[in-house]
Amino acid sequence: MKINNIEVHNFRNYEKLFIEFNDNINIFIGNNGEGKTNILESIYVLAITKSHRAYIDKNLITNGKNIMRLNGKVTTLNKVKNMELIMNQKGKRVSINKVVSKKVSDYISNLSVILFSPDDLEIVKGSPGVRRKYLNIEIGQLDNKYLYYLNDYNELLKTRNEYLKNISIDNFNKDYLDILNKQLVDKAYEVYKYRYDYIDNINKYMKSISKDLSFYNVRISYLNNLDVEEFNENIKNIFLDKLNSNLKREIFNGMTLYGPHRDDIEIYIDGKSAKDYGSQGQQRLCVLCMKFAELELYNKKKKEYPILLLDDMFSELDNIKKNAIVKYLNSNIQVFITSTDINDIDEKLLKDAKVYTIDRGNIV
Repeated sequence: MKINNIEVHNFRNYEKLFIEFNDNINIFIGNNGEGKTNILESIYVLAITKSHRAYIDKNLITNGKNIMRLNGKVTTLNKVKNMELIMNQKGKRVSINKVVSKKVSDYISNLSVILFSPDDLEIVKGSPGVRRKYLNIEIGQLDNKYLYYLNDYNELLKTRNEYLKNISIDNFNKDYLDILNKQLVDKAYEVYKYRYDYIDNINKYMKSISKDLSFYNVRISYLNNLDVEEFNENIKNIFLDKLNSNLKREIFNGMTLYGPHRDDIEIYIDGKSAKDYGSQGQQRLCVLCMKFAELELYNKKKKEYPILLLDDMFSELDNIKKNAIVKYLNSNIQVFITSTDINDIDEKLLKDAKVYTIDRGNIV
C-alpha cells in the first residue's frame, strides 16, 4: 500500500499544500513548530478520519477558515483509489473515487496507517480508554467488520444505560431488559473474539521483534472484567450472568458495569508491568515493538504492508537501536519520518529517501 500524493486545504497551519511522495522513504526535516508533524497527521486523518492528537475535529481546521479538505491518491494491490475527506464545523464527509461513504466504517481500512509518535507512551502509561481506542483503531484497519460490531454494541450499551437510569429494582420490564441483555451479549461476543485474536497474533510477532529491538521480552495481556483469562464459547453465558446478578448495582449506578467497554490491556516487559516498572525508554520501545508487530500482522492478513508514520522517533535512540529499527524498514513499506535534524537519521535510510525541509509551513 502506498500513498502517491496528498492535497491539503485549510489543515492546521497549511492553507494549501500538494506533495508527491516517494514510494519508499519520505523524511521531513524542520524545527519544532514548523509543521512537519502536521503533514504526517494529515495522512493519518485521511486514513482514520480522526486525529491522534485532536479530540475535537474542528480544531484541525485552519484558524479563521470554515472548511478543511484532504485528498489523497492511494495505490493498494494494484488498485488506485482517490480518497477525500471534507470537514466543516458541523461534521465530515468521506468518499472514495467520488462515491460518498454512507458510514465511516465503510471508508476506514482503504488507507491503512501505523503511527508511532511521542504521544504513544500513553498506550502504556495512560488510562484504559486510551488503550481501548488503540485496539479499536488497529483492529478496525485490519477488518472493518469489527467496527460494525463495535458500533452496534455501543448503540445497545447507550440504550441499556438510559433504561437503567429510569428504572428501579422493583419496577422494570424484565422481558425488555432480557432482550437488551441478549443483544448486548451477542455483539460483545464478536468484539471479544476480534480483540483476543488480535492480541494473540500480535504476541506471536512480538516474541522475535522485541528481542531484536529492545533485548527484552514484550508481551500484551487482555484484561476483561468478566474474570475470563482466555476467549471461549462460554463467554456469552458468563457475561449474561454478570448482567443479571449485578442488576441492583447497575441500576444504582445508572450504567452497565461489565463488558468490553470497561476492559483494558496490560503490557509486560520480561514478565513485569511496563506501566509500573518500565523506564520511559523501555515503555517507548514496548510501543515500538507493538507497532512493528502490527506491520507484520497486517501484511499476513492483507498481503501488503500498511503505511508507517514515525514522528520524531530517531532523536532519542542510540545507534544500536537505530540499526535494529532500520532492519524492519524494508523496501515494501512506505515510511514517513519527521526529525529536527538530518544527522539523527540513519545513513542507510537517507540513501533511498526523499528529504523535505519544512520552514514556517513551507516546503523548501
